Amino acid sequence: MRIIVHVALILTMLLAHAGMAHAHFAQGTKLRTILIAPHGETLTAYVRAPLPLVFSDVITSAQASSQPLGTPFLYFEETGAGGRYRVSMGAIAADEPAFRERLERALSWSQNGREIAARLIAMRVHARMPASPFDGREAAEAAIAGASSGLDPVFGEAYVDFAVSLSPPDAAGSVTVRSAYPPLPVPDGVTIDNHIIDARGEVPVSYTRPGQLEQPAAIDASLWRTVGEFVWQGVLHIIEGLDHVFLVVCLALGIGARGRLLWIVTAFTLGHSVTLIATFLGATPSWPWFIPAVEAAIAATVLYAAVAALMRRMDSIVLIAGVGLLHGLGFSFVLGDILGRDAPNLVPALAAFNAGIEIGQLTIIAATLLAVAVVTRLSASLTPVLRAVTLAGIAVVSAWWLVERSATLVA
Repeated sequence: MRIIVHVALILTMLLAHAGMAHAHFAQGTKLRTILIAPHGETLTAYVRAPLPLVFSDVITSAQASSQPLGTPFLYFEETGAGGRYRVSMGAIAADEPAFRERLERALSWSQNGREIAARLIAMRVHARMPASPFDGREAAEAAIAGASSGLDPVFGEAYVDFAVSLSPPDAAGSVTVRSAYPPLPVPDGVTIDNHIIDARGEVPVSYTRPGQLEQPAAIDASLWRTVGEFVWQGVLHIIEGLDHVFLVVCLALGIGARGRLLWIVTAFTLGHSVTLIATFLGATPSWPWFIPAVEAAIAATVLYAAVAALMRRMDSIVLIAGVGLLHGLGFSFVLGDILGRDAPNLVPALAAFNAGIEIGQLTIIAATLLAVAVVTRLSASLTPVLRAVTLAGIAVVSAWWLVERSATLVA
């Protein structure tokens, strides 16, 4: 019994440490959009990026030496809430060639292993991420055409739109792009996604690549690449979303390797598929409390599933379908961060993302049932103990999430 108690305590601590599951709607998500379009015998690449990505070399150098940011384009100011950097629009105007060169060198372009030179043809600095679309050539040109911010923007909130001319040997062939500066150190809760659009064909093709493009990303007008990337995004989201993993584990442990598990999982799948698509297409309210309320409700569903599995009463298909509806809202918040509603290939991307979620979900169920089978083969008497310990640990962590997210909702 002492061993069981120790195992329960260790599992709970590990789950709690791994937990504080990141909210689905990441307030710190920063999106960089890269769009290429034909321009005669050359290509034009339109880029919308958080301005800190353009200064990541300066930031990493300053952190390594514990010195202020060494560039005339930024200056430090003290505020009541602490210090912060601002962008000096005067310095940019005074030394525009140097700033233009920094934009030209921000990304590295190549084709078939050969570097492609980038020549800046337009730029515009924004105080924050613009609401205007950046999903087609006309929209990108309109976004860059206006004047830059007249005031000095806060560095961490500023965005830059710019266009560069590329002259690859084959303007219709695959082009790769990667970051030419070192990766930016980002604080916890901040993520960076890259929305990549190839507008060289009659129908633009797009996909999303997470991270800072340390590895090259291909731009090749392949619809299959879009499908593959969004399937992978769906798999990653359910595997990295600890609350979703816990719920699926509870379903597997609560029902076991029985035919009814198929019906329960199908109900959950139908539920989250409906709200994933409906919410992403704008069929839900935009009230500021809505997303925190959904997050708290998702934590409550995990707690319910753990308790129901412990009591062996997880048999309501209708109730599990309702749980799926809530989790679908969470999935849609993440997808909304990486894919705008006006993005090209919207239907394939939605279908692929949902398929990825199902693949991840089935993988978790298979792994859980396999673990149960292995433990049962080793010691049948130990199986119910470990099952109870796992479900109890999930219940404890999900109860904490419920309290934490409810407090955020109230605040």
